[in-house]
Amino acid sequence: MIFRFLGNNNSNELPDQQLLNEIGYLSNFEDEALEQLIENVFEFMIIQKAEDLMKSISDFSQQHSVNENTIKNIVRGCIVFFKGSAKNNLTPDYVKEDLINFKLSEDQAKIVSLKYKQHFIDLSRSLVGNSLSIQQVLDMQWRFGVTTSSSEFTKSNTTGSTFLQLKLVLDKGNNIKEDVHMELTLPQFYEFLKQMQSAKQSLEYLN
Repeated sequence: MIFRFLGNNNSNELPDQQLLNEIGYLSNFEDEALEQLIENVFEFMIIQKAEDLMKSISDFSQQHSVNENTIKNIVRGCIVFFKGSAKNNLTPDYVKEDLINFKLSEDQAKIVSLKYKQHFIDLSRSLVGNSLSIQQVLDMQWRFGVTTSSSEFTKSNTTGSTFLQLKLVLDKGNNIKEDVHMELTLPQFYEFLKQMQSAKQSLEYLN
């Protein structure tokens, strides 16, 4: 059994028991509740507003009669899982396989993996932006490509459009480096640069 979100594609390393329990608990939800909860998780990971997350957890807990602390633990586990998935650039199919290994049904895993596919670009951009705000960029590499009809994250009506694959090497301290990968369309890349420039100006102002 391989959990690809851990980044060890050829290893039988297992997540810790707490994470197995947290993600595995998702199998107890009906499809509509599952989709609602996962959407709340992605909204928090992308927008980063803790007060909105706390409210959505409280509302979900009351709506579905589930202990609020239980929901908090599930959300924590989902954040760990999706961060690992995005960091290792997993396709929706690999996310689905991991979720099935967490004991979700195939239909449940499909619901979550489709949400991951829907939010993948914004999630990757948010995670990279957060990393840039606290870590030094040592190197940046990029290459251009053209989407094809078989592209995992591309709909047929965008076939032939240009995208950019970006690789950042971050200094995590103590002589530890980390590679961060993301794939963006050109408009998304320009928006990403705009956001990074704005963040840089804010930091310079505060300093």
